[in-house]
Amino acid sequence: MTELVGRWRSANGTAGVLFGDEVVFSADGTGELRHHSALHGEDTLTFRWRMEGEAVLRLRLIDDEEDQDEDDLVAVEFRAHDSDAGRHVVLAEVGRDGFWLCLDPLERVRS
Repeated sequence: MTELVGRWRSANGTAGVLFGDEVVFSADGTGELRHHSALHGEDTLTFRWRMEGEAVLRLRLIDDEEDQDEDDLVAVEFRAHDSDAGRHVVLAEVGRDGFWLCLDPLERVRS
């Protein structure tokens, strides 16, 4: 198993019981975006990632056969997120509520 760099999930106070996301970054430059929904079940997308600069990730979805054609450059930030569950520091895309393909900001999962 590849060493994990980080694991993030939909932040507390979002609709995590009905739907949510988990993003796993592995040290070998691969990752998984796992989405769960009470209506649609579970789905997992695999991707490649690398740091492109300070607080900028280059992300590329991959499928079973080959890489997709395009990379996504995602400018990320850590910011405070207030909800009914309190205040948390979350990972999100600059200028958006969520992160990349996720609707919600993500909080770090501590091992």
